[in-house]
Amino acid sequence: MSNISIEIDRSHGTVSYNELFQDHSRLIFKLINNFIKAKNINLHTSEVDDIFQEVALKIFKNDYLTKYNNEKSSFITWLNIICRTTAIDYYRKKIRWMESVLTKEDTTAQLETADPVVFSLPAGVLTDRQAQVITLFFQEGLVAREIAAALDITPRTVRSIKFQALERLRNHYGASAPIAMPEAGEARRKVS
Repeated sequence: MSNISIEIDRSHGTVSYNELFQDHSRLIFKLINNFIKAKNINLHTSEVDDIFQEVALKIFKNDYLTKYNNEKSSFITWLNIICRTTAIDYYRKKIRWMESVLTKEDTTAQLETADPVVFSLPAGVLTDRQAQVITLFFQEGLVAREIAAALDITPRTVRSIKFQALERLRNHYGASAPIAMPEAGEARRKVS
């Protein structure tokens, strides 16, 4: 490890990416796995391999070897930051993808089963605006743009209200989305 940092100090162009990954691939895997375990993130080993590949691509694509400065941080700290941010980005993409799939399945299933005559919302669960948006969306079959025009709000606000209403309905019926939650006592930071 020190030989890499010495070579980087001597000349930014002399260290090859092959040397970096041949000498430090085990360290990269260890840093990724340590971060995942510390944050209690449930990932398959193939996903860890994907994160490793993204770390390699990020280092190569952004030419991070030439940007490394040992006066700012040690080599391990530098590599750890790259591994950690790549793992976070990967996990966020996975969560967004899962939420989009779950939302599409929920709306498709509800549209197929929602009968305009039988359509009713539980009393006291939703605000008046949420009930209005959900009714226009599922019963009337309007899209966000049309609902926004009807209620004189933005389409983004319509989507936000719909999301909040669906979340309340899921919680009310005990059908919340199966997303990995941290263990009891562990604080969870909300990511927007």
